Amino acid sequence: MVNLVGKKERIIWISLVTVILVIFVLAMVNLEQEKTAWSQEEANLRGQISELTSETESVTESYTRQKSVFPGNNPNIKYGLEQQGFVGSVQDIVNDLIKHPELIPYEGVLGGKMGFYNKDEIYVLTDQWVCAYFNDGHIGGSLLLSYKINNGAIEWKVIDSRLFN
Repeated sequence: MVNLVGKKERIIWISLVTVILVIFVLAMVNLEQEKTAWSQEEANLRGQISELTSETESVTESYTRQKSVFPGNNPNIKYGLEQQGFVGSVQDIVNDLIKHPELIPYEGVLGGKMGFYNKDEIYVLTDQWVCAYFNDGHIGGSLLLSYKINNGAIEWKVIDSRLFN
C-alpha cells in the first residue's frame, strides 16, 4: 500500500511540475510575441517621428525663406513709391518707422519703453500700408499703419493696433 501511495504521489508531483513547465513555456512564448509587437510599434513610431521632423524642418525652412524675402518681394511697392516721388528703398520705409515709437498707442510696463526693435518684424505690405510688431521687452503687439510720401518725407497714420498679453 505504501508503494502505491508513493507512486500516486510521484505521479501527482510529476504532473504538477509538467503543468508548471507548460505554463512557463507558454508564458515565455507570449512574452516573446509581446516583445516583437512592441519592437514593431517602436519602429513605426520612430518612422513617424522621422517623417514629422522632416516635415517640420521643411515648413520652418519655407517660412524662414518667405519671411526673409517678404518686405522687398513685391516690385509693385517700389513702383508705387516712385509714383509718389520717393527715391528710397523699401528698407528706408522700415528704417523711418523705427524712428517713430510715438505712433505706438500703448505705454510700456515694468519700466519698458515701447518701440519697433526688430526690422524683420516690420512688413511693408504695399506702397500705402505697413504691418509692424512692437514691444517693450515684456509685452508687445502689432500695428497696421498707412503712410504717404509728402515732399520726400514719410507721414504715418495708425489704422489699427492690438496689444498681446
